[in-house]
Amino acid sequence: MYSIGEALLERTGSDGVEHRAIEDFLPPAAMREDVERYRAISSKFPWLLNIAYRVPLIYQRKLWRERRLQRTDLSPLSKHIAEGGFRSVLTVSHRPTFWAALAKERAGIDVPLVGLSGEYGSSLGWRYVPWSAIQRFLSPVPRKEIRFPVPTTTAFEEVTLPVRREYEELAKIPGDPNQVLVVCGLWGQGPIDRLLAELRGLSADLTLHAVCGENAGLLRTVEDMGDGQIQTHGVVPSLAPLMKRCGSVLTKPGIATLLEAHGARRPIFLIRGMPVAEDNNLRYALEHMDARMYSQDAFRTWHWAAAEAQD
Repeated sequence: MYSIGEALLERTGSDGVEHRAIEDFLPPAAMREDVERYRAISSKFPWLLNIAYRVPLIYQRKLWRERRLQRTDLSPLSKHIAEGGFRSVLTVSHRPTFWAALAKERAGIDVPLVGLSGEYGSSLGWRYVPWSAIQRFLSPVPRKEIRFPVPTTTAFEEVTLPVRREYEELAKIPGDPNQVLVVCGLWGQGPIDRLLAELRGLSADLTLHAVCGENAGLLRTVEDMGDGQIQTHGVVPSLAPLMKRCGSVLTKPGIATLLEAHGARRPIFLIRGMPVAEDNNLRYALEHMDARMYSQDAFRTWHWAAAEAQD
């Protein structure tokens, strides 16, 4: 989601516009609940996300707790919004929208708040945000595909999610079909080692760029494969330099990589990602981004045709 904010900042210009992560203003307890717990569940027990994303109790409890008990100290966020001289605040995804709306509501701040959904479908998290503090809701899918009520007091607008220009510039450069970018998000949540083994067996001509992100264990596993076909990377500041070289991208349907690969007009091969949110992204990418599901046969067919066309 942070990359969407960076793309918006790039398009609006830096003069008078500020992009900050919500984590800059939250106390450690909220960070543990929002980020660390989600990361642990999604890494070790992703099937539990089917419950978290489909059972309202979790989001209902959080909204009730913060409205009635005000357990989380939001004064740093309220102060920044109130004293920053902002004409409006735009929040990307339901989590920062939840906290910004609460901060505005508690402090009685009269600054318009705009929430932007960063996924291609409905999320239960949006149902349980303080809608009375949100003036506009921006969605990358039509209103008819939203399965939660947007109040009549909140204006709805369908928008295109932005991507940084460095990726759009890559659309002019086709990339080498013999080089493949394999990535599964910042946290490296995917069977990258298995995918590399499969791709390595398809053609000795392939150079595989494996981005393992913050997953140190995965990074060591891939490095231990000791294969000259594989170039291993941890956290990278941008995928653009690697995407420039690569003719295709193999990834799970995380929103950032999807937008970047599509902006660069790279063929996208998808594996299944996190339940619900990334299921929505997967369906959208297959229908609207010319993406395809990964299989060895599907990649082999594409690679053969792309290599022939290049020759």
